[in-house]
Amino acid sequence: MIIYRTLGELRNIPQSVHWAMGYFDGIHRGHQRVIRSADTPGALRGVLTFEPHPLEVLNPAAKPKLLTPLLRQKAELLEELCGVEVLLVLPFTRELAALNPVEFLNAIEAVNRIAGISVGENWHFGCGGSGNANLLQQEGKRRGFRVCIQSLEEEGGSAVCSRRVRTELADGNITQVKRLLGHSFSIAGTVQHGQHLARRLGFPTANIPISPTAALPPNGVYRVSCKLQNNILDGIANLGLRPSVESQCPFPRLEVHFPGLDSDLYGSFLTVHLEEFLRVERRFPTLDALREQIARDVATLSS
Repeated sequence: MIIYRTLGELRNIPQSVHWAMGYFDGIHRGHQRVIRSADTPGALRGVLTFEPHPLEVLNPAAKPKLLTPLLRQKAELLEELCGVEVLLVLPFTRELAALNPVEFLNAIEAVNRIAGISVGENWHFGCGGSGNANLLQQEGKRRGFRVCIQSLEEEGGSAVCSRRVRTELADGNITQVKRLLGHSFSIAGTVQHGQHLARRLGFPTANIPISPTAALPPNGVYRVSCKLQNNILDGIANLGLRPSVESQCPFPRLEVHFPGLDSDLYGSFLTVHLEEFLRVERRFPTLDALREQIARDVATLSS
């Protein structure tokens, strides 16, 4: 997948692009339907999205925590789940927000022919959200590109949306989150050095700092999986503040143990999928008690 950050870079693409447009936080089932509909013969499948979240610029007090706070994490999901070939990440600025819908489409067409545009039925774009599905259909007819408007995906009688996923996640409903997303919720980041306490306990971990903008489930111990060099690894992860350690973290981090793995993961970017909640995070009176509990946690992988 090619990733661009400016419109001008689209001049490097000889083919036209069928764009799916949206912020697509979490790449849930509704997002996937929109993106997969970006399917015009002879054209590339592209996603046009923005960074940062528009509310961070327009109304910072209302900006949400994010299900996919890291661009690399979002890009991996777009490619793996939806077969996206071109990802255009436009910096969201007040200047961009001030463009009216026609000006926005003109800016794209000036650098690459639009084969089609796919959006959800509630998509709005352009200054003040003045562009909607009806306007897009009119412009598509006038300009000669396909327009695909997707109805909202539903689950249990209610629309699937990122806000709903965040609510279920905060409540710890991991199974329902997976149902709404259509894939397991993940936490991603670059492995850093820690205090190596887990290694001394016999359970070496990959320590992953978490973006402060990330939406998270409750602290606790989870069964997880991770793709590493085309292999799927099962593991145990602690999400939280490490209350049993004297120098506990001031903010949540993820510590993942993969039984039997002896590779050096420092500096590696890992996307860790939370598969099942096992227990709450708690403080243990001694390190021996902590070691015994970790051993019980690891044993659940083979049960």
